Amino acid sequence: MVVVLAILMTLLVAGVSLTNRSSSNSRKIATDVLSSMIEQARTAAITSHSYVVIAIGEPDDYPAGDERCRLGLFEVQTWPDDPADPIKGELMGRWRFLDTGVVLIGGDVNGLDNPMDRPEITIFYGGDKPETARFHAIVFTPRGGLHYPAGSSPLALRIAEGNYRNGKATPFQRGDAKIVSENHLQIGRVTGRSHRVN
Repeated sequence: MVVVLAILMTLLVAGVSLTNRSSSNSRKIATDVLSSMIEQARTAAITSHSYVVIAIGEPDDYPAGDERCRLGLFEVQTWPDDPADPIKGELMGRWRFLDTGVVLIGGDVNGLDNPMDRPEITIFYGGDKPETARFHAIVFTPRGGLHYPAGSSPLALRIAEGNYRNGKATPFQRGDAKIVSENHLQIGRVTGRSHRVN
C-alpha cells in the first residue's frame, strides 16, 4: 500500500510539473506570436501606405463558439476623425488563435497604457456578406508608428496564463498572494516596434 501511494504521489508531482511547463510554454509562444504580428502589421502599414489594425477578438467580441483569443490584421485606407465611428477594413490573411490557457488581460504595466483597457473599435469587413464586430485594437500609421490607442507614451500588453469565462479573460492566480504568471510586451510609440520587458 505504501509503495502504491509513493508511486501515485510521484506521478502527481510529475503531472503538476508538466502542466506548469506546458502553460509557461504556451505563454511564451503567445508572446512570440504577438511580437511577430506587431512587426508584420508595422511593415504592412509602411509598404501599403495605409493604416493597419491588429484586432484582438475575445470570445465576447466575435461569437465563434470557442473560448480562445483570436488576432487579425486589417488594412484600412482612411481613418475616421472619431475612432467611435465604424471603420471599413480588409482582412489580411487568416485569423490567428492564441493557445487555450493563454489570455490577454487589462491593467497598466509600469504606468504604460494597455490597449485592452481602451474602448473597442468597430470594423466592418468582407465581400458579399460584410461582417461587423467590435475589437480591442492596436493601429499603425502608414509611417509605421502607433496611431491608436492615442497618446504619447508606449503601450504595453499583458499575456497571462488563464482562460475565458463567459467570454471574459480570467487569469490563473497561484497561492495566497494570488500571483499571476504573465509576460509583458512594450510597443514603442514612434517606431511601433515591440520588445519583451520581463
